[in-house]
Amino acid sequence: MYPEGFQSQPVVYTTYTRAVSIVPSQSKNLSFILAAPQQGQSALDVAGRVARTTGLAAYTSHQFIVISLTYSTTETSIVMNFGLSVLIAFLIGTLIAGQTFYNFTMDNLRHFGALKAMGAGNRTLLSMILLQAALVGFLGYGIGTGLACLMGRAVQDTMISFTLPWQVLAAAGVVVVGMVAISAMVSLRKVMRVEPGIVFRG
Repeated sequence: MYPEGFQSQPVVYTTYTRAVSIVPSQSKNLSFILAAPQQGQSALDVAGRVARTTGLAAYTSHQFIVISLTYSTTETSIVMNFGLSVLIAFLIGTLIAGQTFYNFTMDNLRHFGALKAMGAGNRTLLSMILLQAALVGFLGYGIGTGLACLMGRAVQDTMISFTLPWQVLAAAGVVVVGMVAISAMVSLRKVMRVEPGIVFRG
């Protein structure tokens, strides 16, 4: 069978006899052996005994996953490619959100001036802007997370590998908070400097 994964090169798990009949003749046809411990035996203890007896590497499923992930993150460009994609998405999202908040501020600058003329202080206006930013960030994070989960459900029976651990959700939340904070700061500078008399201008 073909396991799900990021790399395009397929991997086939089969018997040694069948593998020899499929691949061309070479000095070493065997890469690794997939085995399971007998009932009542610990996989970690069995792997340790195999390594001591044969002098070959033996890993449990978890250890093999860690080794594979370590190799993918340190010896390939996967992390760099994804990191650049995330960085570009963060910058574009921040710019779009900042521009949207700034346009909202400019369109409603007279209303903020009217609130100041009626006695609203900078702290009140600050609370309004932060509340709007938090609401937009919360809705955006919720909608984005929901769509990601729906996409994962849609591809769970296909060859596409999809995993959404809590660490990714936490990191996404931190990114959203950063974007919202930067966007709010862009708008706050204009609101804090607005003069109440602007409401009386033509």
